[in-house]
Amino acid sequence: MVPDTFRWRLWSAFRWSMVLVLLSSVAAGEEPRERRVSLAPEHITHSEPVRSPEVARSDDTKPRDGKRVRRPNILFITADHLRYDTLGFTGDSVIQTPAIDALAGRSVSFSNYFVQNPVCHPSRATIMTGRYPCNHGVRWNFSGLNENEVTLLEYLKKHGYTTACIGKYHLSQRRFERALDYKEASSIRNMRPNNPFIQYVKSRGYEYKTGFALPNFKERLCAVPQPDQPEDCHLDAYVGMRTREYLKRVDKSKPFFLWLGFYGPHHPYVPSGRFATMYRADQVPPFHRSRDDLKKKPIEYRLFFHVKEHKFYPFYNASEQTFREMKAAYYGMVSQLDWQLGLVLKTLKELGLEQNTIIVFTSDHGEFLGDHGIPGKGPFLLDCMLHVPCLIHAPGVGRQGVVCDELVESVDLFPTLCSLTGLKIPEWVQGRDLTPLVTGKRLSQYRSRTAIYA
Repeated sequence: MVPDTFRWRLWSAFRWSMVLVLLSSVAAGEEPRERRVSLAPEHITHSEPVRSPEVARSDDTKPRDGKRVRRPNILFITADHLRYDTLGFTGDSVIQTPAIDALAGRSVSFSNYFVQNPVCHPSRATIMTGRYPCNHGVRWNFSGLNENEVTLLEYLKKHGYTTACIGKYHLSQRRFERALDYKEASSIRNMRPNNPFIQYVKSRGYEYKTGFALPNFKERLCAVPQPDQPEDCHLDAYVGMRTREYLKRVDKSKPFFLWLGFYGPHHPYVPSGRFATMYRADQVPPFHRSRDDLKKKPIEYRLFFHVKEHKFYPFYNASEQTFREMKAAYYGMVSQLDWQLGLVLKTLKELGLEQNTIIVFTSDHGEFLGDHGIPGKGPFLLDCMLHVPCLIHAPGVGRQGVVCDELVESVDLFPTLCSLTGLKIPEWVQGRDLTPLVTGKRLSQYRSRTAIYA
């Protein structure tokens, strides 16, 4: 058994880790740093610039020439456990992510985007409230969001948006649920008989088994690829399918906010079909695994290391091959997610919705993925846990193929989306409006950060 004092030290370390983390230094008053997205030749897409009706501004609530300007839709896409450095457009030469890379080529990509918490619920609460964890109160996965907090989804609904969540959103708040016009597939990892995903898989003539129940799950560090399972009988394939169906029937007479929450590449790493064997263990990039490095860290790291091994995975003595197989399975999950994202974006275009839909793609947090000798996630403010991708595609007003190197945070998404849709930014929101970085206008008025608060 792990002594209670160890658990207390670990929890105490997590609480005290909510401090200012100096990640970079940006001189005040400098022009925002940016460059163009650089894609490998096979990732480059040749398409005409996206053009759309003007995005509504704050004064667009009044009719112009007898017509009211319609606010843009928002397709808000989140992955779970997705690191910044495991995508094609961010420099990984092994992984195949053509859909995400193409989206980056017509978006502003924030290369120094950091989340406010290294686990799911607190990070998602920050994204949806535009407030830091120390203010909204969610510090860990199992604490609910205060009922006094107003989420982006609720705020948009009050301003005429149809609201929907398909897939994982992991936000525990009653008023958030009441503000939802539609939700589906929000809890389909369970094995309950009424689980619609399980029923769907059975209708295809297959049986779904959660990765947690598969043989040698722990010994393989959660990597249990399923090559015999059809690609469309995967959690994220189901989420993608339901999202496409929703887009086909959504009321197009009013703007919508759709949160598409992919489950991957969160463990267990269970890519299916061709994605299960897409990457070999000897292909994946090396990772940092050093016990000497662990000895140099504060004792809380070592306590966490032993607690996690005791409760979840026997990884302390896991071989290099086992870690590499884990990473290869993770890569398969990322590519399977990318496949579904591509199908959703294709449907959006076919329905004529692309030209008036803001698209955001990001992740709630990162993943150790073998770095520091640990799989999964943990309560430490490390680059692999906090540094995630963030793409903003704003048709008609947003720049395309620009990589912005400014320090930005997940707390910034709420005010930015308010600005891009012409809504007043609530005074309780703590993030910054990134619209100047997205549009390239009023750049001199943007005040650069010198630190990230997590």
